[in-house]
Amino acid sequence: MESKQIKKKVYSLYQSGFHCSEVISRTIMESFSEKVRPEAVRAASAFGGGIAGSTEELCGAFTGGVIALGYLLGRDKPGENLMDCGAVTKEFKGRFLNQFGSLNCRVILEGFNHQDNPLGCVKLTAEASVILADLLRDFEQQKGMGFDSYCCQPRNKKELGACPFSAGSCQSH
Repeated sequence: MESKQIKKKVYSLYQSGFHCSEVISRTIMESFSEKVRPEAVRAASAFGGGIAGSTEELCGAFTGGVIALGYLLGRDKPGENLMDCGAVTKEFKGRFLNQFGSLNCRVILEGFNHQDNPLGCVKLTAEASVILADLLRDFEQQKGMGFDSYCCQPRNKKELGACPFSAGSCQSH
């Protein structure tokens, strides 16, 4: 999907009653996988508007994007390396921060001028979806395969208790 189509899908899902976290996770998963599972969108449900609408926590659009990344790049078996998932998630976080200045829902929402931008969260979710879609298109191109094929590829193993994202233990991070 092109950026315009991604944004159109985001606005359509909002109009259907989904919130930021559900919208980005569903948009990204449906755009990059033929095997979308509703459980992933369901998992995103608690993160709307920060966490359950509190706006005090992580932005739901960011959280939903990370859920979609876990769905597309995550693992099915313990001990498998998650270096690709970690690298793309880190890049998404960097680009999200560069675009919106924070990961905190309230901070981001307070930065919107509602007269100039009455769509605030909807527009943010559309922009975050485009950021993530661009990253995933680049990843597919780099790997030379789609995500439905990627999940079936063998992965390096990590020692039990070692962080699957890096060479060190998760406890030392």
